[in-house]
Amino acid sequence: MIKLASAVTPPLLTGATLASPVSVAQSVFWETIDQLWYVCQPDGTPEDMDRVTVTRLGVDGTIVDKMYLGRSGHGTGLCVERTAAGIHLWAGAVPNGGWATALARIPYVPNGTADASDPAVVRTPRTGVYRVSATIDPTRNQLVFRWQSNNVSSPTAVGGVDAYDLGLAATGMFQRVRSTTFEASGKTLQGFTSLGDQLYHLYGDQNVDNFEVTCTDWASGTVLQSRSITAFPGIANREPEGICVYEDTLAFGIAGKPNGVRQLNVARFPHPGTNPWVEVPYDTALYTPNSANYVPQYRIAGDQVHLHFSMSKADATAWGQGEVLFTLPPRARPNRTQRLLGVVTGTAVTADTMAVRFEVAADGKVTVWDERNLVGWVGADVSFWVC
Repeated sequence: MIKLASAVTPPLLTGATLASPVSVAQSVFWETIDQLWYVCQPDGTPEDMDRVTVTRLGVDGTIVDKMYLGRSGHGTGLCVERTAAGIHLWAGAVPNGGWATALARIPYVPNGTADASDPAVVRTPRTGVYRVSATIDPTRNQLVFRWQSNNVSSPTAVGGVDAYDLGLAATGMFQRVRSTTFEASGKTLQGFTSLGDQLYHLYGDQNVDNFEVTCTDWASGTVLQSRSITAFPGIANREPEGICVYEDTLAFGIAGKPNGVRQLNVARFPHPGTNPWVEVPYDTALYTPNSANYVPQYRIAGDQVHLHFSMSKADATAWGQGEVLFTLPPRARPNRTQRLLGVVTGTAVTADTMAVRFEVAADGKVTVWDERNLVGWVGADVSFWVC
């Protein structure tokens, strides 16, 4: 279970501009393989209110590309499925009064356009429902479908949430593997997601200090946690918009409109617990680990990143000043350069310290620094920084 604590700083995105600068983001989804954000927003054109724009952003918030989905709805639900055939979006379809009543599974085409209500792409888990949205639970490989039985705004809505095997759902086969219902909350829903045995909902209204995330038990429907969201205070037209699984925790969006331009900000909750060690790619032609236990690797424990490695230069030459050993992935990078203390083999020094200094930069590069022209292995163990 994710602990709904205060959001971690620094944020994941600050003031990101989307493909449509005039409409507010409605949903966000993090795709972990390509390390891209997918953001859905209404098109913002009065003559085409059911069209949405999907913007892809890099980890630094720059726009990569976009795609337009016609006859989709309000954009309140968006998720991304990766298969050997490519990337598919799950989005709203067959809108009724501007809100989706079904889903569409659409191949993502950079800078392309698709009709979300084309029968060839429409998927219908339930009929006779309103204001539907979907997400993907990566821990269960399930498509999670939220629906209302009444066509009203979310504070007075009643309905349910169903989960389906994602592979079968892609083919149009919907056999529920779990389901729960909800009653009127009295709160404005701004997004939901699923992670393991829990459902998470984001609520709140624009420019009102009522932002909240709740954690609900799938099996019983009991609310297990609730947390007020205070991230990004003071921004113009502040409004919660979208929540998604981010690596092994949750991220949520806060929209703003400084200087009349719509922007998106994203923060995350702390990483839970201690995660397994993850190996980091390195140049095997240049470096040789002491053993399989000492290949470069990291793990995240709470909000600390632990680093572990020990290796020599394959050509037995001296270590250079600022030599880059390997590069950590975005999730394990510090927000500023960190200095770490490591060790060097005792045969490399005489009447001198066995300590050696490493640096980890914000771009993930791990470098070694020592003016002694050391030869032999160098290593770091249980060195850490805050991610």
